[in-house]
Amino acid sequence: MSENTINSEIVLLTHEYPPYVFGGVATYMENIAEWFSKRGWKVLVIAGRADPQNRLVVKRKGNLTIVRTYFPEIPPRWFIYSLVVRNYLKKMLTNITTSKVILTNGLSAWLILRKLNINSSHFLITVFHGSMYAPISMFKSILNYRNMGKIPPEEFLYFMEAPLHDFLVKKDLDISDYYIFVAQHVSKEFERLYQEKGTKIRERGKIVYPGIEFEYLTKLSQNVKTREKNRNIIAFVGRLFYSKGVFYAVKSIDYLVNELREKDFELWVFGKGPLEPWLENYIKRRNLSRFVKKLGFLPRDKLLFNLAKHVNVLLHPSLYEAAPLTIMESQSLGIPVVTFDLPWSQEFVLEGINGYKAQYPDLTQLSKYLIKATEIEQKKVIRTAKRYDREISFSTLENIIIETLA
Repeated sequence: MSENTINSEIVLLTHEYPPYVFGGVATYMENIAEWFSKRGWKVLVIAGRADPQNRLVVKRKGNLTIVRTYFPEIPPRWFIYSLVVRNYLKKMLTNITTSKVILTNGLSAWLILRKLNINSSHFLITVFHGSMYAPISMFKSILNYRNMGKIPPEEFLYFMEAPLHDFLVKKDLDISDYYIFVAQHVSKEFERLYQEKGTKIRERGKIVYPGIEFEYLTKLSQNVKTREKNRNIIAFVGRLFYSKGVFYAVKSIDYLVNELREKDFELWVFGKGPLEPWLENYIKRRNLSRFVKKLGFLPRDKLLFNLAKHVNVLLHPSLYEAAPLTIMESQSLGIPVVTFDLPWSQEFVLEGINGYKAQYPDLTQLSKYLIKATEIEQKKVIRTAKRYDREISFSTLENIIIETLA
């Protein structure tokens, strides 16, 4: 299909989009695109990850058109994507002006649109997937010099982008008509960090959680659940970075097995990343091969199936999350969550109802809460996840767009 034939009502700009990327931003934007297209909206997604030989790929599925552009796989990817897409949009400006709504991720809006002639009849909605509290929490934790060696260089480099993030967020707040925050705490963090824009944030900001398929997940749990009788399966899901908590997850299982003598627990690690060599070495050094299983990244459907079928507790000791999709989906499956009592987790983990929060960085308490969490009733956990259902969550965004176009 020629790019000149593209027509749309909503243009969605995102550097991350499945199936090439496993992560929260990619899944969030894909869920929005598919939900709106199934509701009858014409949606154009302009994403990255095209093949180097085919630098521009256009595919259509019903009301959804996906354009993939090529950009080099070097960090920061969102920055390179913004520059590439901006040049592409210049060529198809007549098409984008037929669209009334542009939806993009924070950090990209101003970079992409600042030099384009997007007239005032268009509405820009920017999605903010987190705040500067992510690097702040990271830098606080590394004041503990004993953990310095556990932080891979690429993670340091990512958080050193913080000043650039701060600059671009302010620019995005200035040019956007509406803001979407993926969780309540992200909105509150923005109000504290950018107090001069607090009124605008409160008036134009809306909370839109990642839309999960709540009914599907609850039925999946009912249909496949066969919890092990003689062991408790604990899952860690995520990239193997220090800030994601794999360091604390493995240490807590070590304490559970070797100090508390709880031999009927296993940790299943779903994910890959730069801390994989450290993880393998730690398992070998502490003789944990019976208790820690490395399963790598699984396709999303297989991951959810394994969680639903086997897992008793999700262990998620991350230093910062915006809207942790894994927690939302796990709770929809009836799986309680154990994490640290940090500002982000208070929104998602209700003490004794759908999980427990240990004081950071208390590994003893984290380990003991794993035992307590196995006693939480599955139905109680599921009830707390209903608010994340995509029919509830994405309807908020749809109402904004309908009001905007009226």
